[in-house]
Amino acid sequence: MKKIPKVLVIAGSDSCGGAGLQADLKVIALHDVYAGCVVSCLTAQNTKKVFAIHEMPLEFLRQQISVVLEDIDFDVVKIGMLASLEIIDVVADELYKKNKNIPLILDPVMVATSGDILLKNNAIEALKNKLIKKSFLVTPNIDEAQILSQMQINNLDDMHESAKKIKVLGAKAVFIKGGHLDFADNKIHNLLLDEENKIHIISNQKIAIEKIHGSGCSLASAISANIAKKMNLVLACQKANEFVFSGIKNFQIIGKGSCVLGLSSKEIDL
Repeated sequence: MKKIPKVLVIAGSDSCGGAGLQADLKVIALHDVYAGCVVSCLTAQNTKKVFAIHEMPLEFLRQQISVVLEDIDFDVVKIGMLASLEIIDVVADELYKKNKNIPLILDPVMVATSGDILLKNNAIEALKNKLIKKSFLVTPNIDEAQILSQMQINNLDDMHESAKKIKVLGAKAVFIKGGHLDFADNKIHNLLLDEENKIHIISNQKIAIEKIHGSGCSLASAISANIAKKMNLVLACQKANEFVFSGIKNFQIIGKGSCVLGLSSKEIDL
């Protein structure tokens, strides 16, 4: 029987379905990869706003991770919204206890597209010390990269410097998403600093949409699925970027706020 590539997602639930755990599972399934999931927190949100966050009871969170890792050998763990210092502690402790060698792809979710805060300020140091230092890949957007590297980012040179600072925290590779910057050539440029400290610029045309919900979650999940299928990191990031770019081009209006990705498997080499 053919071995099925498998990704474990640890993330928060998005009740409008455009981002978070719901987007992660859709993206991974579209890549013909099996996805398990651990719910870190629940949100009450729509396309306009995050109204409330309910954190999972810590022992129940610990049990979710423990029992699924006892039974299933995952190829990759993808981490999204964690919300608090206490949740980060539980996730880090349980992952290291159960499986220290599995590649960890961390999307350091801090702020929603709506501007709502998704990670408490006192949790940032724990994120650096307990998860970034153990990650195979960290995928911050510009705002998150500025917080993690403690510097302002205005251009590609700044993105490179920021990636180096984040890599010093212990991550093997860093992918900074450039969608929040205005580049002179009207493109979006993302920067990958790989395991060997080589720089790769992954670009696409900028599409005139005011707000799109779930692009960061979807990108990290697509990369995770590609890595689970044993794709090398550079190609995994390039293919994931193509997938998300296609989703943005085919955006869907589902509510009165941010648009969501129009996801399709047409851009994927299954």
